Amino acid sequence: MPTNYRQREPLWRPAAQKSWQLPRDLAPWILDQGSLTARLQAHSQGQFEVQLLNQGWGQARQSELLALKCPSRQKMLVREVILKGRGESWVFARSLVPYTSLTGRLKALKYLDNKPLGALLFQDPGMLRDPLEAAAIGAEHEYLHSSLDLPEQFALWGRRSVFYIDKNPLLVSEVFLPDFLASL
Repeated sequence: MPTNYRQREPLWRPAAQKSWQLPRDLAPWILDQGSLTARLQAHSQGQFEVQLLNQGWGQARQSELLALKCPSRQKMLVREVILKGRGESWVFARSLVPYTSLTGRLKALKYLDNKPLGALLFQDPGMLRDPLEAAAIGAEHEYLHSSLDLPEQFALWGRRSVFYIDKNPLLVSEVFLPDFLASL
């Protein structure tokens, strides 16, 4: 596991739950069932790129294992990236793929590098997706990659969901960063 990865978790809840007080400008982005990659590409007017922070074998957090319905010792491919728009860091994304899911069409996930995962997922006609979950994420959750240049105290929003291709699960979480919020 990378040494720059932090361990505490945010509290993920169903995104559609009425008690959530999502920021008005951000709510459509959190609740959207479509491809975040495609929306970010349009919002950035084509000035979109993926910056790979980490990709390798690692451990899932407890809530990630529960979401994936995996045993605690399941080997995971962990991928962490920054989705950039107009040269700015807009979204931190963390994807977990159980070793047992890296078969068939999902084998390609091992070789994504700086390519967007969303493009691969949403082009698959057999892809299914669980309902979105959302969380308010602060510095105390220690969820984000340590290389991100964030103020000592911050409050951000994220979303996550489990995708299935050929009945094989993978978990994708996305956290909207301050530069993205400024672009709205």
